[in-house]
Amino acid sequence: GGEVVVAAACTASLATYLLPQRRSAWGAASSEERNETIGIASDITGATLGTLLLLGSGYALEGSYLAGAGVPDPYARALRTSLIEMEAAALSTGLSNMIKRLSGRCRPRSWKTDRCGDTDLDFDAFPSGHTTPVAAIAGARLNLALRTTGDAAPRLGALALAEVATVVTMALRIGSGAHSWQDVGAGMILGHVTGFAIAATHPIQPTRTPYAAGALPEPAPEPAAITWSWAF
Repeated sequence: GGEVVVAAACTASLATYLLPQRRSAWGAASSEERNETIGIASDITGATLGTLLLLGSGYALEGSYLAGAGVPDPYARALRTSLIEMEAAALSTGLSNMIKRLSGRCRPRSWKTDRCGDTDLDFDAFPSGHTTPVAAIAGARLNLALRTTGDAAPRLGALALAEVATVVTMALRIGSGAHSWQDVGAGMILGHVTGFAIAATHPIQPTRTPYAAGALPEPAPEPAAITWSWAF
């Protein structure tokens, strides 16, 4: 029940994209030229493609962590983490869209002589929609990493990838002329908070399976890994 509600709410939040765009007098921090090459690079590190790349690499690393901990069906269980990350990315994107529609801030590439452009796309700078979903994945992975026992290297690696993607995307969005620093900063904060909160709504439980590599001394130590619980 609760699992379905959370997933449905996160997915439904994407409908905020359809809200009418406000055009405010909030100008960009500076006027910048459009850089298409840097913009394309930011499409790879952030937004939809960057999110998918992070989900794929994170799934592989999570499966590796669970396999090393001796958890049965590690890659099937790793899908649980991917689902939570997808929820975080979806909800953060929905919230970002809503704030964009309400704030109506001008993009740097559209800000000329203290005036903005003539289309709705010129006024949806705040916050950065490219930055928010990858930052949400970072927030979800941070939540899990803080509660991980045993060899946390794969999970820390997944967290590092998400944080790097977030920072690189922030820099690229500024360099492309699409955003001011406040836009990407807000996207980073919104994403991290949303991802951390979504992960926190999903309980995790320790596995009773020790490491697969060799026997453990008696008495058995604390469980070597934790996985998301299937109970809400």
